[in-house]
Amino acid sequence: MVDCLKEGPGMMLRLLMLEDDALAAELTLHALNSAGVRCTAERVVNETDFRAALTRAPDIVVSDSDVPGFDGMAALAILKCERPETPFIFVSAHLDESTLRYALDNGATDFVAKSDLTRLPNVIRSALPSATRSRRASDEPGAARRAGAGNSADYLLQRQATVERVLRPRDGTNLAGLLSRAPPAPAALLMIGSPVTSDRYVKLLHTADIEIELARDERDALARLAVRVPALLFTDRLDLIHEARQLYAASTIHMVFISAGDEGSAVQGLRAGANDVMPADGRGEQFWAHLSTARRIVSFAASLQSAITNNRLLATIDELTRVGTRRYFEDQWPKEVAGAVRLGRPLSLVLCDIDHFKGINDREGHRVGDEVLSEFGERLTKGLRLGEDWVARIGGEEFAIVLPEAARFQARAIAERLRESISDRPFLRTSLGLSVTASFGICSLEHPAEPITELHEQLVKLADSALYDSKRAGRNRVTEVIRPSSGTGAAGQA
Repeated sequence: MVDCLKEGPGMMLRLLMLEDDALAAELTLHALNSAGVRCTAERVVNETDFRAALTRAPDIVVSDSDVPGFDGMAALAILKCERPETPFIFVSAHLDESTLRYALDNGATDFVAKSDLTRLPNVIRSALPSATRSRRASDEPGAARRAGAGNSADYLLQRQATVERVLRPRDGTNLAGLLSRAPPAPAALLMIGSPVTSDRYVKLLHTADIEIELARDERDALARLAVRVPALLFTDRLDLIHEARQLYAASTIHMVFISAGDEGSAVQGLRAGANDVMPADGRGEQFWAHLSTARRIVSFAASLQSAITNNRLLATIDELTRVGTRRYFEDQWPKEVAGAVRLGRPLSLVLCDIDHFKGINDREGHRVGDEVLSEFGERLTKGLRLGEDWVARIGGEEFAIVLPEAARFQARAIAERLRESISDRPFLRTSLGLSVTASFGICSLEHPAEPITELHEQLVKLADSALYDSKRAGRNRVTEVIRPSSGTGAAGQA
């Protein structure tokens, strides 16, 4: 865990990500979590959302260098004007030396390649001291002033607005929508006024292997609920339960009222909105039954977080071939085209298809067919530029290969190399040593000058036409077309 995050229980890094690639964002967060960097992340893809996110005082910003419609250098310039003390780290597939030098000269903290995300936690660790000083110098006194400026109802409204802004799903406000975006953290928040009772519960919950956050008072507890929604809340304060129940995220929290022991106190806790009541002395058979329930709730929250992460990955990664899914291609390809047009940079699309794949399935069975597909995806991926090119499976045996910054001749060279890597060596994973070939079709956008309606769809159709020509000409070959910057058809075919 990052040292500076140990200042207080549950202290977490507030991360702002400028990243249009959902899978890249997931991998970045996975790298941080694996290294023990605890953070809450907000991902944005345009200037409007980026400016709005800066008002929420992120501790650190990580940015791709090329987001369609809003590049990283523009984001860096905005940050240095509005929050100059906040570290800014480029996390990008490519940043040439002159651009990197310019970025560092203009205030960027560092650069991490997407192919080397294991560096990112250490880069963030080195940048964190200034970030945490900024948090203490600007955010916390400001919060205290705001809290002191009005009554608890005013403060609650401010915290509720924060929670709703961060957590409210764009496509609805029901519980399922909330959980799909921000499931409860598998942890317990404690705000118990009695020091003796608080210490007892800390020890008991540690024994039950439940992660704990300690809040100093009711205001601190509400502030923590604005940035992290725990699975459990333990408190002996009726006002806190009542106020927390007004928050939008409260439906996901199991609230436990710590009762003095009399029946009237327990009834009051339930009326205030508690889900459960536990005794302050923390002993007895009934107490341990309640604690077992709390442990199951935390376990469920952990499983829910894992399931949501896995579902997001399943939506973008084909389980058999470990390349992108058709859904991922349909989401990302238009953005690649828009970025190429905006920057005036070349872009190539290669469609490929395994020759006579139906015959492999018919003769050898679908299990062998799956093994061929798995090895095929692996060979395609190994033949590409790390951190720049990417592959997606868009049909049964059809794949799309996206080559940013690759013009016609470079794309053809890559496609020919991939074709040879398929045909030159038998597919040994099948244990049959099958000979497999594939056909390729290329469409290159050489000198994009201006946006063209549905250009991304036109490029796919042209590449598909080239692929069909490869099949018709005998298979195991590469055919290309070039999409001109302002015309409507192919500039040439080889």
